[in-house]
Amino acid sequence: MDRVVFAQSWEPYFARLGLRTFDDFHSYPETVAVNRNRKRDVVKLTLGEGADRHVFFMKRFHDPHLKDILATWRGCNGLTSQAGVEWGNSRHLQEDGIGTYQGVCMGERTRWGLEKASFFLTLKLDAVCLLDYVEETWQALDRGRQERIVVAMARFARTLHGLNISLPDLQLWHLYLHTDGSLSVIDLHRMTWPARSQRKKAKDMGRLLWSLLPDYFDADHRQMLLDTYFADLDGTRRQTLVRRIERFEATFNRRHTARRYYKTTQDQSAR
Repeated sequence: MDRVVFAQSWEPYFARLGLRTFDDFHSYPETVAVNRNRKRDVVKLTLGEGADRHVFFMKRFHDPHLKDILATWRGCNGLTSQAGVEWGNSRHLQEDGIGTYQGVCMGERTRWGLEKASFFLTLKLDAVCLLDYVEETWQALDRGRQERIVVAMARFARTLHGLNISLPDLQLWHLYLHTDGSLSVIDLHRMTWPARSQRKKAKDMGRLLWSLLPDYFDADHRQMLLDTYFADLDGTRRQTLVRRIERFEATFNRRHTARRYYKTTQDQSAR
């Protein structure tokens, strides 16, 4: 069984372009590959002409593992496609006023109630990937501008956690910087809510710190991020949480450093 759902007034837009069914979207031929693994890929589409021209990104899921199907079942209190998870999570963030991508369309193909394939289509964010921004401009920025970005990251994480939202993929390359200095986040597949666990929140922060390569973010940047995140907390409780965050960061570093995600610092022999 196929199902396609649209956000707001997007259905007429796609209908004018002849895009109505699951296959129309999932098998759309004129795309540019962004990344791919065995079970999912991301492609870029440019559709329409003139004022109707828009750039989209589509994440496509193929024959998900049973463990992923069961994980979404547990997390969503029912069978939900992989694309359906991101569709719901993006809408939840938007309702809470958190910056994220705008989902315009989602499709699912199921057999006997189990997902066979799905897709999630989003509008291109009017923002720059924070990793790209850091690699291209960080060294040329004055200290004040650097610190404002670090503070923005800390406040963003603090707001999420204040709303009991956990983002295990809270990493520099999933954050996007707008011209007004605000942030948006993408890749919501592992987002959970309500998440009241301090352990989950500390793990999110450990992941964020892990993603801040020392080539760009020094000890004072890191301290500012933690000071801002724990703005209303001090004493023993704060020390305990900081140690927990640092343990998570150390665990991530033992697995591999974030260096592989930075184009300008990768070991050339590993490419």
